[in-house]
Amino acid sequence: MKKSTAALAVSVLPVLLAACAQFQNPDAGDPVVEQQTQRPAGDVIACVEQEAAKHHASYTTSAIPQGTMLEFADSNVIKVRSDNGATLYRYYAGKRHANNLWIEGASKVCAP
Repeated sequence: MKKSTAALAVSVLPVLLAACAQFQNPDAGDPVVEQQTQRPAGDVIACVEQEAAKHHASYTTSAIPQGTMLEFADSNVIKVRSDNGATLYRYYAGKRHANNLWIEGASKVCAP
């Protein structure tokens, strides 16, 4: 009986952990990457758009207070806004896969 209970617990644990991870919404929490740069917000947005074009990535843009939000597939979001003379770059990770890993690295290129 103890062996079957232990075996069941070991086999169910990964399923439970995966289920918990499914319900996390990174857009509602802290950004994965948050950087402050002296580059103007327009330059940062243009850079991200150029990076997206290099990777043939589609996105939508929306105006937010003092800036712009770029939404990519699978809930990957970049918010760029000006605040007190500095530009804030925030990346909220959604579902990651090989086609969108470049988005996280865009901060190093566009908002150094």
